[in-house]
Amino acid sequence: MVLVMDLTAAIATHLATWDEPVVEPVIFGDPAPSTIATAFETLVATQLRTTVVDAVFYQSSVGAVAGVVLADGRRVVVKAHAPHVKVARLAAMQDTMRALARTGFPCPTPVGDVAPIGRGAHATIETLIDAGEVRDGYDPVVRRELARRLAELVAVADVTPAREALGASWFSGLPDGVIWPRPHSALFDFAATTAGAAWIDAFGARARAVPRHGRRVIGHFDWRAEHVRFAGDQIVVAYDWDSLHVDLEPVVVGAAAHAFTANWEREDAAAAPSVDDMRAFVADYEAARGAPFDRAERRTLAGALVFTTAYTARCVHANWPNSKPRARAFVELLGAHGDELLAEWPGCEGLS
Repeated sequence: MVLVMDLTAAIATHLATWDEPVVEPVIFGDPAPSTIATAFETLVATQLRTTVVDAVFYQSSVGAVAGVVLADGRRVVVKAHAPHVKVARLAAMQDTMRALARTGFPCPTPVGDVAPIGRGAHATIETLIDAGEVRDGYDPVVRRELARRLAELVAVADVTPAREALGASWFSGLPDGVIWPRPHSALFDFAATTAGAAWIDAFGARARAVPRHGRRVIGHFDWRAEHVRFAGDQIVVAYDWDSLHVDLEPVVVGAAAHAFTANWEREDAAAAPSVDDMRAFVADYEAARGAPFDRAERRTLAGALVFTTAYTARCVHANWPNSKPRARAFVELLGAHGDELLAEWPGCEGLS
């Protein structure tokens, strides 16, 4: 990556791509680039006893993230999380990452502790690893490696002592009668965009009603092509670890299958997989796992797959007409295949 020599300038450049900042006011109050840069620099000075000398990148979506170079030569990523994210959850996330890294799993290593930042928010720091390249999620080689590494993650992360603090996913962690979780980003306002969304809501409710079976595991709930880098045909680093949750294994796999192809930075391809892509991902995961899911688990998987597809479609609807065509593919996928996936997922025939 090309270094941007000033963090304030990097933040300003990113914010210029938005009509107005959405995430930054929630986290920092004042969305001025200099205010945000000062918050990051103060955190680094307090936690790591050094200073920021260069900026590698700045992005914001769910949280606000800066990649920086420090005066002592280290390169780290600082992420300011939304104020509603609990400290215990972030600490459990860091414990899980450390445990994974010790096994050789390709994830960054946390640096320092969870610390306050902004207006009631908290931040984490991890090593910056940008080796390798982003690959095409529609490539079968990439698909198999994504499935294999997800199965490995599920297998080795299960020993994390504080795993319950990670909380259930937004699929399983909702009370009865509630269809949707809090949207993952301030970009999406479900309450203000109900017009025309009833059919998506109906799919979400039907998927939530599917009986759930399977063992509880730690899983990554944004496991997709954009969040990993490859060297050759192997993943060398994976990102977005604040997407860790404890849930049923079929829920983890169904959520991953719905969007493992997605790369929101690409303009030349739809983000959504085809139904055949989804089925192939599940088959690859089962092969890596060493055993197929049973019929009840596959029904659970189908419910999670349709729910997460419906949730993504609901986000697209909430952002209409600003949603890009590659994102609208999820709306089309749900409309064309939602009933099929709920009723006819292989191995689920006859299950109610």
